[in-house]
Amino acid sequence: MKNYKRYILFFTVSAIMSGSCKKFLDLKPIDSPTEDNFYVDEKGLQGGLTSCYDALQDNGLYGNILLSLTEIRSDNMEDNDQGASGGVRYQIESFAERPDNTLVTESWLAHFRAIYRSNVILKRAPEIAMDSTRKNQIIGEASFLRALNYFNATRLWGKLPLITTPQPSAEARSNTRADTAAVYGQIISDLAIAINNLPTSWPDAQRGKATSYAARGLLAKVYLYQKKYDLAVSVLQPLVTAINAGTVVGLVPQPGTFPNAMKTSRDILFSARFLLGGIGESANQNNRFRNVGGNNAIIMPQSLFEAGDNRKALVAPTSAGGERPGKYNGTQVNNETSMDIPVVRCAEAMLIYAEALNEISYPNTTAFAALNAVRTNAGIAALTTATLTSQAGFRAAVYQERRLELALECDRWFDIVRTGRMPAIFPLVSAFRKVYPVPQTEIQNITNKSGWQNEGY
Repeated sequence: MKNYKRYILFFTVSAIMSGSCKKFLDLKPIDSPTEDNFYVDEKGLQGGLTSCYDALQDNGLYGNILLSLTEIRSDNMEDNDQGASGGVRYQIESFAERPDNTLVTESWLAHFRAIYRSNVILKRAPEIAMDSTRKNQIIGEASFLRALNYFNATRLWGKLPLITTPQPSAEARSNTRADTAAVYGQIISDLAIAINNLPTSWPDAQRGKATSYAARGLLAKVYLYQKKYDLAVSVLQPLVTAINAGTVVGLVPQPGTFPNAMKTSRDILFSARFLLGGIGESANQNNRFRNVGGNNAIIMPQSLFEAGDNRKALVAPTSAGGERPGKYNGTQVNNETSMDIPVVRCAEAMLIYAEALNEISYPNTTAFAALNAVRTNAGIAALTTATLTSQAGFRAAVYQERRLELALECDRWFDIVRTGRMPAIFPLVSAFRKVYPVPQTEIQNITNKSGWQNEGY
């Protein structure tokens, strides 16, 4: 009987191999997804897009380290714990980071993982048969997310490898760093695609996805960094009109938004979102500037805020434990939080609008209106040409308003560098520190290492 069964097995296998040998040999694993068998329909494409959003939660991005690289680095925060985690965060605080700094390395890797995920979607989407409107929306979302990550990365490191398709490792070893102008060109192109393909809002069940309004806000900020003020004004005008209308989007006082209402606030155009529930979508509450007044100390003088400014309390230690600023003292369970990190807000869009208009001409009634909309929202008095008597005075007022409005939102360090105030605020710091070192481990993987490290490192 055993021999009989063996013969049946032999002839069965022989028949399969002789009749459909090619199909037999081409069988792919079905117990785990691969890039080839996952991105074959709309469901797979949507799953991949979810991973692009998920990348923003990474510890190297808005989960933790980006807060250190942009706020602890600035004059908003300080970290006096020289021994914690081998001192790598204190290196950021004291402008002493080296190419082997693990925080810098982890953030670099996280940025390019996020970019890779968007690249996969943008490569695969055109190949999939599905509703064209939804396909274009997915392309718009992935383009927005790639632009966001490249914008943050080029502000952190300057020149970058400009990668727009998924790369095998052998090809990646031959990468070179593109000039920032080329990187900005790709960012602008991606955001134009997002504006053209995304809705101004999503149904409540899909709230939190990128919108054309978020893309407009981010593109205006990109233009601001390039000093293309007329383009910043132009791209913002539809969004400013919507903000002033106050229906879909609009200004909301910060105490009504932070820390627990960011998911529903009209002011939030886009944020890195987190979720409680033991499913790996939350953030560690200790990453939200824990131990204020202890190891980490907010050093923004309270005197910066005018009397009645409703934003003041949000950057002071909370009475509930006195450990972190009110802006990030949100609901937590077992030290985990679902509190989001804002990326693009209506208030910032109005400040960009005001700054760009002022750079074009002074005095500008519309620029004053945009600036004062933010101030009124904060509960403080409007400014006039009697108080801001020059273009330079208006510019300084906008810079100040940005610091107060966007405090602890991953923006202050970038603003210091962008506006050329690093020598005045940090006179003892070498100019090359305006960007971070390229991680040494990354350079070791490159075949031609010439030109890869930033000057001074």
